[in-house]
Amino acid sequence: MSRRANRRAVWLVLLISSAACADDSEAVVAARDSVNAWLELIDTSQFSESLGRASPVLQNAITDKSWNRSLRGSRSPLGAVQSRKLLGAKFSEDLPGVPQGDYVIFGFASVFENQDNIIETVTAKKDADGIWRVAGYFIR
Repeated sequence: MSRRANRRAVWLVLLISSAACADDSEAVVAARDSVNAWLELIDTSQFSESLGRASPVLQNAITDKSWNRSLRGSRSPLGAVQSRKLLGAKFSEDLPGVPQGDYVIFGFASVFENQDNIIETVTAKKDADGIWRVAGYFIR
């Protein structure tokens, strides 16, 4: 793993370690179920469907065309996901650049067919209807 990737991984672990890594709160459990189902869409290259099932926060931030182009460029070259390990989760009500609300930030250490040592960060938001949906996805 490069020094830069190491620093990012350490930053992510520090960020989420301020909350219990095995937080069993109902919010984190419900958000994780939603995130896992959403990641399955990404893992099977159903990019438009993933955006359609995302939170309005994400839907309003990017067009379907840009979302597909971005994921084709970042995810497709990695190949199939081989493993994904939850590093931790952190609940927050106030994140920069998005409306206040209930959020859970998940960090995953992932291994793909063509590359290992990947950090995936998925942010879930509890929307007005009470359903947790993905509001952000970053891969490094």
